[in-house]
Amino acid sequence: MGGAWNRPLVWRVLLAALVLALFALRLAGPSNLEADAQDRNVGYVMDVVWEGHWLVQQDIRGRIMSKPPLHTWIAAAFAEIGGINRLTLALPSALAVLAMALLVVEVGRRRYGILAGGLAGFAVVMAPMMSKHIALVRTDALFALVVALGAFAAQRAWERGGGWTPFWFWAGLATLIKGPLGLVLAAMGLLAWFWERRSDPATPRPAGTHWAGVAVFLLLTLGWLVPAIVSAGQPLVDKLFFQELVGQAAGVGKEGYPGRNLPRPTLYFILRFLPFSLFVLYGLWRILRRPAAEAAARRFERFLFCWIVGGIVLFSLASHHRGDLLLPLWPAAALLAGRELARLAERHGRRPMAAVLAGLTLFFLAGAWWTYHVKAARDSEEVRYTVAAERAARALAGSGLEVKHLRHLDTPVTLQLGLGTFRTWIGEEEALRLANGTAPVLLAVESPEDFPRLFGAGGPALKEVFRWSPDGNGQAALRVYANAGQSGDARRTQ
Repeated sequence: MGGAWNRPLVWRVLLAALVLALFALRLAGPSNLEADAQDRNVGYVMDVVWEGHWLVQQDIRGRIMSKPPLHTWIAAAFAEIGGINRLTLALPSALAVLAMALLVVEVGRRRYGILAGGLAGFAVVMAPMMSKHIALVRTDALFALVVALGAFAAQRAWERGGGWTPFWFWAGLATLIKGPLGLVLAAMGLLAWFWERRSDPATPRPAGTHWAGVAVFLLLTLGWLVPAIVSAGQPLVDKLFFQELVGQAAGVGKEGYPGRNLPRPTLYFILRFLPFSLFVLYGLWRILRRPAAEAAARRFERFLFCWIVGGIVLFSLASHHRGDLLLPLWPAAALLAGRELARLAERHGRRPMAAVLAGLTLFFLAGAWWTYHVKAARDSEEVRYTVAAERAARALAGSGLEVKHLRHLDTPVTLQLGLGTFRTWIGEEEALRLANGTAPVLLAVESPEDFPRLFGAGGPALKEVFRWSPDGNGQAALRVYANAGQSGDARRTQ
């Protein structure tokens, strides 16, 4: 066993197997595409693949994109090959988690030895939050990976006294995933220079030229942003800069204010990465009380400290709080956890550590299965809603109606995903105009009571041609209506 611990290939294969196991476990469970705002990202991919809108996307509600498009482009590239489904939609996140783990293994191996690097990679994959993000159709996992690549590139440039272009490249990609926060987080660890300079005035400055790197950054970011603004205009500016960037940070328009929940990110960090977060806290304490004697080692551990603590402070001061936002801090934290776990293994023996890791693996895999199979199917309204929408799509596809001609008022993205269509929602005014026209029209609606002028007394003459109930009790979850210009017999499908 001792020889296996010291082989990087063994750790890489183990982590790949764990990622594959978690990913398969998630995909085997009921879909939750209507949870955690994944519906927006699903809609963006549908808009790219089926409508060809690669520059600027919108979701099925007609809302313009809230984040830059790199994550959407990557998911769309997989979807072009394998179709739009849960596998291709979630694949960017799964690959990002695996790449993050392998990156941490390599950095940890070079800094602290292969045992610490392998345990750090294990902490990346098996942290409780990862079972969520490994199959989440959102930007978080990919963003965390690219931020980590940028941060390690910044640390390397500082150490070598130059070579900043890779840092700016990764910062540009991070900005294309989630905005300028990526640049800030990737550079956060460089605050360690001020700290290190106090104890060692000879500490080298983060020297070197940045012109080429800044040019790459601007080429990547403005190369998309300028054409996108020219294409979409003020709505894109309002969404990206005012609603998202300023709104999330300062709470403008969101009934919030900076620093309103100062301790929450710290609590999120501790609770959502247990038990590894406890070793991170101990590692942070050790950096403060007993810093490494060797200058390069001390600079690196202080770089990690500033990356983690600086990031938590940044999120604590922001108005918007979500535990998932802390994910870009976890590669740095996992390195500290791996270092402390390796010291523990060397002190108490590697066999007991192997038994602990095996127990943790079984525990976390069982916990993920219970969370995303048993508990989700039993307690999650979003999961039940997603599954119902999938079943409704199958029933509607088999009804004989021309589903590609449907106009949707309030139906979920999962319904259209199952139908293979992308039609943005229409409002009641537009639906009234179509219903009163002479051209045939089919209107799909989930909650007719929300449109009283259309479906209430005195509304246009509409005939129900399809009704679907998830449990057969007659309470419709989806209805389709036809106007006078549309022929067809009423269909009732349970």
